This record gives sequence, C-alpha cells and structure tokens, in this order.
Amino acid sequence: MKRWVQNRLAMVLAGIVCAGLAATWALGQVLDRHEMARRDKQEVARMTQKMKTVCVGRFLIDMPEEAQVELARPRIHGFDITAFDESLEEFQARLNAREAEIKSTPDRSGGKKNLESVTAVKTDSGIVGKIFVHGRTVTEGTRARGLELERYRYEGVALEALVHGNGVSIDLATDDYDPDLIENLSRLVAKLVPNPGNKMPTEPGFCIDRAYFRDPIKADQREQIMMFARMPSHPDIRFMLILTAGIKPDEEGLLQRGAAAEARLSLGEKKRISKLRATARAIGGLSGEELVRGAVEANDSNVYSFWWEVSGTEDDVLVPHLVFKMNTGKGDNGPVPSSLSEGAALGLWEKISSSIRARSVAPRSSSQVAASPTPLGIHAWAGERCPESGWWLCGDGGNGVGVLGGQRQYLRKDQKMPQALLLPPQTVWQRMRGLQPSYESRTRTGWKLVDKRERDRAQPSVPLAQATLAAQADSGSAIDTARSKAYPEVAIGCVAKTGMQCPASGWWRCEESHALDGTRWFAAGALLPAATFEVPSAAFGRAFGKTQAIQRRSVWQLVRHSDAPSVDPGPLHTGSDPPIVA
Repeated sequence: MKRWVQNRLAMVLAGIVCAGLAATWALGQVLDRHEMARRDKQEVARMTQKMKTVCVGRFLIDMPEEAQVELARPRIHGFDITAFDESLEEFQARLNAREAEIKSTPDRSGGKKNLESVTAVKTDSGIVGKIFVHGRTVTEGTRARGLELERYRYEGVALEALVHGNGVSIDLATDDYDPDLIENLSRLVAKLVPNPGNKMPTEPGFCIDRAYFRDPIKADQREQIMMFARMPSHPDIRFMLILTAGIKPDEEGLLQRGAAAEARLSLGEKKRISKLRATARAIGGLSGEELVRGAVEANDSNVYSFWWEVSGTEDDVLVPHLVFKMNTGKGDNGPVPSSLSEGAALGLWEKISSSIRARSVAPRSSSQVAASPTPLGIHAWAGERCPESGWWLCGDGGNGVGVLGGQRQYLRKDQKMPQALLLPPQTVWQRMRGLQPSYESRTRTGWKLVDKRERDRAQPSVPLAQATLAAQADSGSAIDTARSKAYPEVAIGCVAKTGMQCPASGWWRCEESHALDGTRWFAAGALLPAATFEVPSAAFGRAFGKTQAIQRRSVWQLVRHSDAPSVDPGPLHTGSDPPIVA
C-alpha cells in the first residue's frame, strides 16, 4: 500500500514537471514568434526608411531608395523606343553615319532607292534630328477565296526617328509599317519631351527613361513599358512591373490561371508549395487579383513569390493591363534561400505594392500652352481639332486633282480639320457643259501646317444660306422672341447640325473650315442652315464669269452666348439672299 502511494505521488510529480516544461516550451514559442515578428518589422522599416517615387508610364510606385531601377522596352503605336545619354556632337556623328548606311543599302530590286525620304525634326521641346523612311518590302501573289483566285499585295516600310535634346538621344524604330500611316511617327515625335534627370513631369503624359510623351495618347496606340528593380542589400529580391494599354482583357484571371497551373503539378510538387494568399485586391483605385506563394525548391531553398494583376480595358489608358511581381530567392545560378523571412517578405510586399497609383496632374494652363507654340510642319488629320491657327497644306489632291477651297487653306485653332472635297480633271464633255465632278477620299485627309500668318477678314463673294424658324418661318414676332433667348445652361462648345433647332441664341462657328460662313449669330429655335462654299465659275454648268456657290450639310459649334447680334466675336460673314444651290 505504501509503495502504491509512493508510485502515485511520483507520477503526479512527473506530470506536473511535464506540464511545466510544455507550458515553458509553448511560452517560448509565443515569445519567439513575437520576437520574430518584431525583427521582421524592424527589417522592413530599415529597408523602407527612405523611399523614392518612380514614374512608370502613367503610374507611380514608391521603391526603397537603394533600389536599382530600370525602365525598359517602351513601345507606342508600334514603335520601339530607346533613350540614352549622348552629347550633341556624338549624336550628329551617329545620325550622319546612319543616314549614309541606309543610303548605301540596296533596295529590294538591287537599286539605289532604299532611302525613300528624310525629314528634319525640330520641335518646341528642343528635340532635333531626322526621320528616315526606307527598306520597302513587297509581298504579292494569289490565294484561294472559295472557288476563285484573288491577287494580294502587301507593302511595308522601315521607319526610324533619331532625335536628340538636352543631352538625351531617343531612337524610335520599326521594321515593317503601313506606308499609309508613316505620319504617325512624326506626330509621336512632336509629343516627345527630354527628361534627363527623370524628374516628375508636371503635365499629363507617358513616362519612359530620360523622357516622356505629352498627351493625348489614345488607348488604341497600345503604349507599353516595363520596370525592373533590384536591391543591393538583398540581391536575391527582384521586382517587375508591366503596363500595357489598349489590349483585350484575358478571359481567365490570375487566380483562375494559378489554380489551373497548380492542378497540373505532380503530388510531390504540390507538397513543396504553400499558398499564402489568393484573393481579390484593389490598389490605387484599380481592382485586381493577388496571389502569394511560398515554395521549397529542389535544392531545399525556401523562396517566395508575389503577384498582383489587373486585367485592364481596351479603351482606357488609366486602366491598363498591369502586372506587378516580387520574388525572393533569385540567384544567378539558380534558386537560393530567401534573404527575408515570410513575415518580412510580406511586409515589404505590402509596403511597395500599396503605393501603386495613377499619376494625377492637371492639364497645362492656357499660359503654358501659349509658351509652347505649335511648330511648323506638324500634321493633323480630318476630324481632329486644329492644333494651331494658320495656313495648312492639304495632303490630298495634286497631279491634276484640285481641292475645293484650295490646296492651301486657312484653318482656325480648335476647329475640326476638314475632309477634302477633291475635284478631278474635267472631261471634254464636262468642260463643254460646264460641269465639275467631285469626290471624297476613303481615307482621312492629312494636313500640314506651313504658315502661321493670319488672313484678312472679308465679306463672302456670294450670299449665305439663312436660318429659319422651325414652327413658322414667316412669323416676325416668333423671330423676335427667339432672339431674346440666350440659354446659359447650354455649354460653350456644344455642337448642332444643319437642320437641327438652334439650342441657344449666340454666335455659332461653322466647323467646315473652308466654308464662307465663318462665325454667325443664330437665334434659339431657328433651323441651322447649310454651309456655303464657293466654286469655280465654270463648275456645275453655271454661267461663266459669275461667282457660284454650293451648299453642304455642316456642323455648328457654340462659341459665345448672345441674345442679339450686336458684337462680332470673330471673322463673321452675313448675307440675305440665298446662293445658287448646285
């Protein structure tokens, strides 16, 4: 009995000792975790104590000051872009050498016409250089279409812009481009601004290394850029940011693709991977998906991968396809153990990824725009707003084909660039009858600014079409009532078409720049008239020696509210008798 009591007491004491040891071990584990978490926070705080903001395309990201950042592979409108430091003397020597090299290269027929054109570049942002068009290729043959054979022919040219400004050289190039779209390059170069110190731009645009492009750049121009970064204190950590605008979103998101990839792994490979996060995450107003994994590599190195992705849109440059990655355990000769623990790696990822946001700047003020005049030689296309008042040379016409209004026309700033009405040579029969055929090109008309001098304001040589009231054209009282209506709620800049009721009394500008109408006053409620155009005296069967006119439907834009035509806001033309309608 005595022995049994002794054994029982020994067992109780042993249990108490074991329980004490277990509690001590558990407490030690808790203290260790707290200590590890504290150390992780200290490490992240040390790495991110000083940060720098990097402009990547249209977005900003805060990186540790020690990070070595590279902006790479920018591309806009199909042109690969490279920027680097170079003196003006070195640039001129390289430019001359490149031009000589292109000239000496045989064309596709073995001749000496490889270099098709050279255009000098000089912009308001200090950019100088040349644009080369060369290396035309032609692919032609026949192909089956159902039971018939059809011929096809494709042509492409190489385009290069070698430009320089403020100690920075920028090369833009593509090997195979549509010959009908070569003006895209000169228009892109006109938006280029050198930025040797990679300072933060104060105007909207797209950042690349050592330069940026001023807006507007549209989504269908598919701007793209990549950022790579490393940290000298942790050489196994790598960062990558990819931005691409104007592409169709992937049908499968990051999480769906990640799950499908894991499903293809073997059982042994699955055991080596731990999923730390797989969830939707919004950063900087962009909705995306986040996937974070830990893995044990074949050499038993513990590594971590972080991935955040936004699917993007096709029509918004501020919602591009965006991918941001951070990886640990990257070595030059394969995976190495992560220099950061799981907690420290997560803390660093949170700090940097949460800083991604769109660069928000106000558009340039009118005074800033006035300080940067549009250079001569800039191009614009039909349907766009005219960037500068002056004389513009029409890219259509020539070789006997005339342009209604002339090959050189005066266009006003912010006016819609017109689609040229072309006048081909008359046949003998047409000349005998006094007829003039006309047509419009299927492609948009291109215009080139060649002179900025203002033209004299003059009265039209023929009377203009008049506006009439929609309800009762012969009611004088209705006219008087309509004239008193100047609706301030109708915004300046609103547009209305021929035949529509004028939404507000005021001065309306005809959007057909070569029309005789200019800017005219219309009463609210009146039916807007057609635009009037002068034509040669012998055209359309009219009597010789007498000024003739035709009318075409037009668009009118409100430039100022006014309840009566008392003040002339610009080059106005008025008339009372209707013109001869062809």
